Amino acid sequence: MRFRLLGPLEVVGPGGPALITAERQRIVLAVLLLESNRIVPMGHLVDAVWGVSPPPTARAQIQICVSIVRASMAKVGLPDVIQTRSPGYLAEVGDDELDLHVFERVASAGRTAAEAGRFDEAASAFESALGLWRGSSCFDGGTPSMALQAPAARLDEQRLAVVEQWADARLALGLHQQLVARLIDLVMQNPLRERLRAQLMVALSRSGRQAEALEVYRRGRRELIDELGIEPGEELRRLQEAILAGRLDCPPPVSAPPAPRAVPAVPAAPAAPPEPVPAPTPAAPTAAVTGVEPPAVPRLLPGAIADFSGRDDLLASLKATLEDATETSYALRIVSITGKGGVGKTTLAVHLGHSLAKRFPDGQMFVKLRGPSAQPILPTRILERFLRSLGIPGSAVPSTIEERAELFRNLVADRRMLIVLDDAIDEEQVRWLLPGSSNCPVLITSRSRLAGLEGASAVQIDVFTTEQALQLLSRILGAERIHSELSGALQLIQLCGNLALALRIVAARLAARPHWPLSKMVARLRDERQRLDELTHGGVGVRAGLAMAYQSLPADAQRLFRRLSMLEAAEFSSWVAAPLLDVAVAEAEDTLEFLVDAQLVDVEVVKGHRPRYRLHDLVRVYSQECLAEHESTAERSVVLGRVLSTWLLLVEEAHRRAYGGDHTLIHGEAPRLALDQSVVDRELADPLGWFEDERASLITAVRQAAGSGLDELCWDLALTLVTLFEMYGYFDDWRTTHEIALEVTRHHDNRRGQAAMLYSLGTLHMFEYKLDEARRRLGLGCELFRQVGDVHGTALALRNLAFVDRIQGRLDEAMEGYEQALVMLSEVNDSTAEAHVLSNMAQIHLDRGLIAEGKQTMAAGLAAVERSGNRRVRAQILVRLGEAHLQIDEVTEAEYVFTRALETVRAVGDPVGECYALRGLAIVRSRQGSHSAAYEMLEQAMVIASHAHETLAIGRIQLSLGEVAADKGSYDRAKEHITAALDIFERMQAVRWQKQTLRLMSDVCAASDDAAAAAAYAQASSG
Repeated sequence: MRFRLLGPLEVVGPGGPALITAERQRIVLAVLLLESNRIVPMGHLVDAVWGVSPPPTARAQIQICVSIVRASMAKVGLPDVIQTRSPGYLAEVGDDELDLHVFERVASAGRTAAEAGRFDEAASAFESALGLWRGSSCFDGGTPSMALQAPAARLDEQRLAVVEQWADARLALGLHQQLVARLIDLVMQNPLRERLRAQLMVALSRSGRQAEALEVYRRGRRELIDELGIEPGEELRRLQEAILAGRLDCPPPVSAPPAPRAVPAVPAAPAAPPEPVPAPTPAAPTAAVTGVEPPAVPRLLPGAIADFSGRDDLLASLKATLEDATETSYALRIVSITGKGGVGKTTLAVHLGHSLAKRFPDGQMFVKLRGPSAQPILPTRILERFLRSLGIPGSAVPSTIEERAELFRNLVADRRMLIVLDDAIDEEQVRWLLPGSSNCPVLITSRSRLAGLEGASAVQIDVFTTEQALQLLSRILGAERIHSELSGALQLIQLCGNLALALRIVAARLAARPHWPLSKMVARLRDERQRLDELTHGGVGVRAGLAMAYQSLPADAQRLFRRLSMLEAAEFSSWVAAPLLDVAVAEAEDTLEFLVDAQLVDVEVVKGHRPRYRLHDLVRVYSQECLAEHESTAERSVVLGRVLSTWLLLVEEAHRRAYGGDHTLIHGEAPRLALDQSVVDRELADPLGWFEDERASLITAVRQAAGSGLDELCWDLALTLVTLFEMYGYFDDWRTTHEIALEVTRHHDNRRGQAAMLYSLGTLHMFEYKLDEARRRLGLGCELFRQVGDVHGTALALRNLAFVDRIQGRLDEAMEGYEQALVMLSEVNDSTAEAHVLSNMAQIHLDRGLIAEGKQTMAAGLAAVERSGNRRVRAQILVRLGEAHLQIDEVTEAEYVFTRALETVRAVGDPVGECYALRGLAIVRSRQGSHSAAYEMLEQAMVIASHAHETLAIGRIQLSLGEVAADKGSYDRAKEHITAALDIFERMQAVRWQKQTLRLMSDVCAASDDAAAAAAYAQASSG
């Protein structure tokens, strides 16, 4: 077989396996093979790769994918599998070349044999069919393509159906004992599949294991009820009745299995043996020591809730840890469960304590370490309670804490007891309460991490996953109610921030009001001002727990906690605490870490990135309440201004470090708030990486500046971000921030700010090649700059208007605009912009065939860029210089220049510059006769350009691919690339490139003996 879909996608030719690793290429090939020998339209392939939001270059990228896949298969001796057939492609595959076809044919033969009663032959055929599978279908069962998920699921369903038919055949042959182990595995993997469960019950019953067969039924029934809220189907129910009545004496009919009833499913694990119950340890001879009777057996655990759910795996792990404590070590075993308030720490600890009660027959101690007002209960008081619960009368309780701790350790030294310390404040409070022997493990819950508690195993629990939250709601409200209003249930979970306490409160309120739809509670929770009021029931509330934590904070931590809710960004860096508190960064970061330790602020650390801090949704709501209560609007405005001013400082500095200065930028007069230089160096060690980490926060900062009426700061911050947006193709972010800033500058009649935003939005349209809109907005911005007397802004707008003229083929107008801009830029000493202008003027000379003038102008551009130190613009000029060398066939000189440009753009992290430098080097390779190397280099450039959404680069690379293919004599492939390029240039209104593309198409048609088409394209190029 050449092609394999029944497992990871593979193609194997006479020359070995084809190397097809790129995700898009594998998706395209999988779709073609699933529809083998049928035409797959181009639109279907686009949908498979991108879904509902394909890029403008989608069709071109599919063509590239197909070309690469064809080349990979040709290398292993499969050259003509994928054929171009209007309106798409066709994969031509022989009957025995695709494993899916063979599987279907062999499985069909097995079914025919089974229907004729030839069960041995049927089982053998089914085994052969199943042997073709190497895992789940297409991409190991998990594909990023929505279009492949349905056929992948269908194939997996076909495989399971054949597995069931194979089991039927084996049962019909009387091989029930040999089937049991395999069927147990299958049921465990598919716990809701009733046919497999029925086959396991039959195999067990016929093996004389009727009790286990009935247990398989009972477990299956529980699974179906818990997961789906339904009873077992008729087949399982009748099978259970037959086993109970001893009537299972004939094989089940061998036929196709019934259609699956709902979803896949849970295995029956063998019944667990009864847990051994240790005998109570004989009482220690304490009377001689204390003069009192031996201790009592305390049972102090609160009642466990009946609807405990969502922590099964953690519960099992903790249970094993604490059970092991009494048997494998002399060291005291301590487990601390930490997490934010309301996450379910106490519920887990109590449930765990009850599940371990039989393992610790001498008692279970439990105590809350905080009082009703959140104040810590002193260890000496707790020790008194412990001693009394152990039978020590009040008159015999020692007076000092040291003596009480000693007596407690002595009393429990030879006992098997579990000690649960709930809601601990810190390590010092806990140390006095620890026993001295390993047979009394300690379970602690705390909002603090208790890192200083020697020998403790720490377990951090987080909020529920959505699946765990749904399980909890289903337990309390019933699966039917949740499934019937699943959308409302998911919204409730989101509004509760997946917090266990909040979910329990909501569920309790809804349980008390069965006539309420879930949507009613959703509506009540949507109002943040009332949300914490709604999350209160029966004297229990989320606000009370948060208030307890807040009130225990020192004043500076309370202040920071309140002010963190002023940040609208979902996450933030630690330096933000400094302007919020108006203190040094080191002091502010210590205060922030105090909030982390108190579980009021979450922190996430990802390798290779800075730590990111965030407030849980409900914590944020409480923080906002505290802010409104304790700080005036004026105070909040001052604090937010400090934060935004610090953002502006960091963004400017990041730009300088990435680009060597404030090149081609204008700034406003908003204040910048300084940070300690060491902090700036720490944050901006990798300025472009910092920008990536902070991008969402920066966009939010622009929005907050606008909302606070800080128009000058808003437009300055937005404009400073542009170069970073442009480099990585974040055009939506560019548009969003600038439309916000334009609106606020108009509201405050800030004409210079308006000019800056219109100029920048025009530049965005220019990059998107919406040239008419670019001309309109650039013209408005240029006029406003002139009115306010801003020479620098006027020059930058003129420069970009000239670029629009050049792209649209108005070379005289473009040259005039560049000359005007050059004079003004020289006045304001923006040497980087001068270099950019000179580079474009050089390109006009090259377009006109004036090579000497072009080189001379580029030399002037290089001299200007050397003054500025802007390596990115220097690389742009080098690329154009390389193109000039190519125009006069100076291939060696072009290779040298393009190589220097490529080294530069890779050093500064400029993906757009990289794709242009690679394109230039590819043309050099083609001129040198290395067409394959040129093609590979252009494909690499295409990937980079596509990721950067650089439309002009994509078009030019397609054009170059067409040139290389034509040079190789591959005229059909050349036409594909040229057509893709022409489509792009037409949409861009790039007249110059349209004409060049039409001329190339004419040449290719002429070379392929299509004189009529060649003449038509030649005529179009001269129009």
